[in-house]
Amino acid sequence: MSAILGIDAAWTPRGSSGVALIKRTGTGSWECVAVAASYQAFVNRSNRAPKTLSDGRELAHDLLEAAGELTDAQVTLVVADIPLARGPILGRRCADREVSKAYGGQGCATHSPSPKRPGLLSEQLRDGFQERGFHLATSTDALASRYLIETYPHPALLSLMNVDYRVPYKVTKTAKYSPNEDQPRRMKKLLDILRGIRGELSDKIAGIGCVVPETAETFSDLKQTEDKIDALVCAWVGMQFLDGKVVPYGDESAAIWLPQRQA
Repeated sequence: MSAILGIDAAWTPRGSSGVALIKRTGTGSWECVAVAASYQAFVNRSNRAPKTLSDGRELAHDLLEAAGELTDAQVTLVVADIPLARGPILGRRCADREVSKAYGGQGCATHSPSPKRPGLLSEQLRDGFQERGFHLATSTDALASRYLIETYPHPALLSLMNVDYRVPYKVTKTAKYSPNEDQPRRMKKLLDILRGIRGELSDKIAGIGCVVPETAETFSDLKQTEDKIDALVCAWVGMQFLDGKVVPYGDESAAIWLPQRQA
């Protein structure tokens, strides 16, 4: 059996990050093994001793070790929502420009990476996974048995949700999404959207559980939910990758893998 590790990776060491681990069952379907709202919480779910995860290389090793203790399935694919490249990232990449060109009209243009964000953290994560045999895949040529790929949840959600415009599920942007609505209405709308995403994911991945709470007092209370959702979306993109249903946007140095667009 194979497993996929989905990572909603923060661009800074202090940012919040979600992690999801899914595995393929004997019948070919997929089920969720674990989903956590931080690196620390994911590692702590295994039998490993709690530790401070600050170095990207060590983090990659610890995530894989924890995954190995949480399931007997072999992790063959790591899917991360963070800019990754074979060399240093100095600014906007071909991958960022291509995704923005393809999806900008649908509200899903990419953010601009820089030498500082994510900078060294991105390089450390790439090197850490590479040391464990997960090489960064930027094209469909010469793929190995284990891969590390980059994705971007916003355009991926267009395919998952079968919608034509960016899904407004980001916790910090609710006022921008609905500027004329009060807090209770914005909260209800956000929870409904998060539940909708969870519902689509649950149709593809069994055992996700109650990722979205029934209620929340503040929008910040839902940030962990957002991070878990993003990690699960990354894992779902990994499923599409293994089925040959994704395409890379970029060049040999860096690529963002996204589900094939419906005709």
